[in-house]
Amino acid sequence: MDVFLSYRRSDAPSAAGRLADRLYAALGTERVFRDLDAIAPGADFEAALARAIGGAGVLLAVVGPRWLDATQGGRRRLDDPADVVRREIESAFAAGVPVVPVLVEGADMPAASALPPTLARFARCQAVALSDARWADDCARLLLLLQRHHGIAADAAPAAA
Repeated sequence: MDVFLSYRRSDAPSAAGRLADRLYAALGTERVFRDLDAIAPGADFEAALARAIGGAGVLLAVVGPRWLDATQGGRRRLDDPADVVRREIESAFAAGVPVVPVLVEGADMPAASALPPTLARFARCQAVALSDARWADDCARLLLLLQRHHGIAADAAPAAA
């Protein structure tokens, strides 16, 4: 598996799904991990995430406008050590898996001071922005960057939108 797709279901789910579809078309479903499509019903969710992150060539963290401030029970989710998105990124850092923030829907990169200390280095990761108006071109550029910098080559030329 080459690409682990991390995203928050309450933040930009359509953009995450759209990106997953583009990655599946270019790389094949067996080379992209997205929890909704890759974890069988009844499987151990935590174990599946750990295996997938450990075997990934890169983690793409989809960051939408509500990623940083998403809450649950009145508490910011990123401040919870058990938050799945936080743990995915921390696990990638610990495993030496490159983390690429993918900014969607006009989101900005969060500042290190706005992140929990264990995620502060996320703010230093080079991001890629995907715009709705340039989706096909931006995704093609992302695929080229994945090939150039992480050795993840598409099976075929990226399809146009």
